[in-house]
Amino acid sequence: MAAFRLQILIDYAQERSKTAAQELQRVRLRWAQEEQKKHQLEGYLEDYRRKYNGNGKIGMSVSAMMDFRRFITKLEMAIRTQSEEIVRCRQQWELAQRFWLESEREVKAYLALRKRHEQAEQVKENRQEQKMLDEFSQNSHRRHHAEQVAEKVAVQK
Repeated sequence: MAAFRLQILIDYAQERSKTAAQELQRVRLRWAQEEQKKHQLEGYLEDYRRKYNGNGKIGMSVSAMMDFRRFITKLEMAIRTQSEEIVRCRQQWELAQRFWLESEREVKAYLALRKRHEQAEQVKENRQEQKMLDEFSQNSHRRHHAEQVAEKVAVQK
């Protein structure tokens, strides 16, 4: 069977697909970590709001109240920033996913070409084998016929 001349492209496409899958996994992990950070910040914010409300009922100094408010504002800003980072991570993941899907389609296309090549080569080999069998059969038939003629001639002598 003749070698598939595009095998190097299959190997390259498979390597690109593997790398793209690893990148997709890396980006998804980062996305999950960024979401976890946001959840932690939201938990801190909730805790500080509870403390602020609880201390407000029992009374606190103005400076302590302002410190609480400033810190709560900083947490709210951090949560907004973290939300923006999550959006960027999601966009990176979508881009990485498109690249991976494209590379997978490329691999499948090359594999389909290789399969067609192998099928065509198999058909060619089958034809050659059938041709050889036909020739062998014809030669065997001729030999057998020649032997029969030779026997009849020998018997007639």
